[in-house]
Amino acid sequence: MDQQKVYDPFLAWKEMYDKTESYWGKVLGENMNKEEFSQWMGNVLNLNLQYHHALNETTGRYFQQVNIPTKDDVANVASLVINVEEKVEALEDRLDEWHDAQTQDNSALYKRELNKIKTDVKSLEKKLDQVLEAIEQQQQFQSKLQNELQSTLQEQLQQKLQQQNKQLQASFQEQLKLQEQAAAKDTKEPIKAQAPVKETKGQQK
Repeated sequence: MDQQKVYDPFLAWKEMYDKTESYWGKVLGENMNKEEFSQWMGNVLNLNLQYHHALNETTGRYFQQVNIPTKDDVANVASLVINVEEKVEALEDRLDEWHDAQTQDNSALYKRELNKIKTDVKSLEKKLDQVLEAIEQQQQFQSKLQNELQSTLQEQLQQKLQQQNKQLQASFQEQLKLQEQAAAKDTKEPIKAQAPVKETKGQQK
């Protein structure tokens, strides 16, 4: 009696997996090396750049319409505040030097002038504090508005990406079908299953 081979399902599964993996790996590699895939990646990067550019333009236009300062305006105001503080400090230093140089006869006049300057400086500091508070409130409002605009633009970008993904998947599936049809034509010779040999009565005995 001939020794019958034992059927190994794991070996059959492994052979099927190796054939499938080699075929689909080759197909995916060929599709990723095509210009369409690189164009799709380029479109995604362009959409990201357009999103940031549109966000900055939309925010700037809205702030101009509602008379809200932008980041550049806030930076300019901050630099002006710093310059004013430096000038005030320099003026105080000069007044101190002038006070030391003056005689005692002019002390009363100096005190009046100094008190006036101090009151002016205090009022200026109060105004600067109000300006800084207004700038902080505007910055908070600006950040809130920018977040809202960013969320809306992100939703639009996601919709565009989903549409492009659907188009790419459809074209990819069409290419795979065409490749499978081409492969099926190449290997179209069907293998006829051997009919089981009927045992004769003598062989059964």
